[in-house]
Amino acid sequence: MPVIKIFSAASLSPDQIEIVGSDLEKLCMELLRAQPTAIQIAFLPAVMARGASILMEMHYRAQPYRDTQALNAFMDGAERSLLKNLGQTPRIRCFSVDVIGLSARN
Repeated sequence: MPVIKIFSAASLSPDQIEIVGSDLEKLCMELLRAQPTAIQIAFLPAVMARGASILMEMHYRAQPYRDTQALNAFMDGAERSLLKNLGQTPRIRCFSVDVIGLSARN
């Protein structure tokens, strides 16, 4: 964890996916202290009936160092990358998952 999902109404090129994926991975490691092997990033095509044409959701394991300041810095960096590389301002939602409520494998 973290698990990041990018839902996009527009078709994305492999280059766009690689650049944004790399940016998000760096943000996760630097700001959220995530291990590279624990980061999962998925780009999903979507039909957006309402709202922003790009939606980013992140679920992350709650930790004391993943505080408001760290999450705001992460969202700022993610927003910059998505706007620069995909040309749209994303809607961003981040959800903490308490370790007690988490069951996970691999």
